[in-house]
Amino acid sequence: MIGTPKQHRETVGKFAAAFFAALFPGNIAQYPRPRNGFGLDTDHTRLIRLAFQPLLIYRALESTQS
Repeated sequence: MIGTPKQHRETVGKFAAAFFAALFPGNIAQYPRPRNGFGLDTDHTRLIRLAFQPLLIYRALESTQS
């Protein structure tokens, strides 16, 4: 049996949150040592990404709730 959509939503939400959390240290490291990549070519854009990373983690975990 494949499972219910709710079970899939919980699994995918937790996986997405873990993925965003795993990327966070790398994003922090990229800010003080500017490395361009993925369109992040200024300190401003790198800082915006850092500001929204916790929101992405929160929204992914929130999606696991009914």
